[in-house]
Amino acid sequence: MDAAPVPAAPPGGPLLASLDKVDRAIGALCRLVVGVTGAGLLVAITIGVVARYVITVGGVDWAEELPKQLFAWFIMAGVVLAVQGGNHIAVDVLQNVMPERIKKPLIVAMNLLVTAAYLYLAWISLEVAGIASAEINPVLGTPGSLPYYAMILGAVLTATGTFVVALRVAALGSQALPQGRPEDSVQ
Repeated sequence: MDAAPVPAAPPGGPLLASLDKVDRAIGALCRLVVGVTGAGLLVAITIGVVARYVITVGGVDWAEELPKQLFAWFIMAGVVLAVQGGNHIAVDVLQNVMPERIKKPLIVAMNLLVTAAYLYLAWISLEVAGIASAEINPVLGTPGSLPYYAMILGAVLTATGTFVVALRVAALGSQALPQGRPEDSVQ
């Protein structure tokens, strides 16, 4: 009786395998947020347009206020997904012609710098959320801090994704960078 084939170890070992799981979980969460908030935005805006222009009642208050609350969540989840997929804005012309011995540490350093910047953004957004929490939206009754919490969570998840990219590149080289879709690239 033949033994079952042993699966090959993932490149980079157990640490990178764990980071891949974290990355997949973050991606799934962000896709869910984009789907739910996108649908909510579409419904609210459609109801607002129909109320204002079709039945001419001047609008529906909650349908005007809800997109203000959902939009930040929609955008920040999309930013995280863009980082994971390598679809964020990047100027990589020089990086493409550098030798690997220079490229790899440069990519790691840039990603660590971006990680620190997003963590700082999360910290500042937390302070602003505390200030904005005193404002209450008149129709929904929600605190004005909700969009700032989207910024905080999005910044932390973006920092996490960027840190994962830095660790992958440190372990595997510049070829471990996420590659965006060619149709989204300017070359």
